[in-house]
Amino acid sequence: MSNVSYGSAHLMHAMFDTLRYVLWVVVSGFAVVGAAFYGGAGVAAVWQKAGPPARRRNDEVSREAADGIAEIEAFLATQLPRARDDDPPPAPRRKLPPASGEAA
Repeated sequence: MSNVSYGSAHLMHAMFDTLRYVLWVVVSGFAVVGAAFYGGAGVAAVWQKAGPPARRRNDEVSREAADGIAEIEAFLATQLPRARDDDPPPAPRRKLPPASGEAA
């Protein structure tokens, strides 16, 4: 004879069924979240490439900004890097102690 009554055995099976259901939901949730996290970026990239290109502004401000940037780049291309008289001299390098195993 068993020490477990019919009621407690039924309750134990119900608890195991509930635990199995909860674990199934948790594992399924992890799978869905993982698929959305890792697959979402790939789907978004494909979707973005398949869609229409981004609209560009063709107004006066953007043309003026592009002209100004071109002028600045042309000016900087003609300039040579040089030291100015009021620039401070470079900081002297300090001598590091010898590493272990090296002669001093």
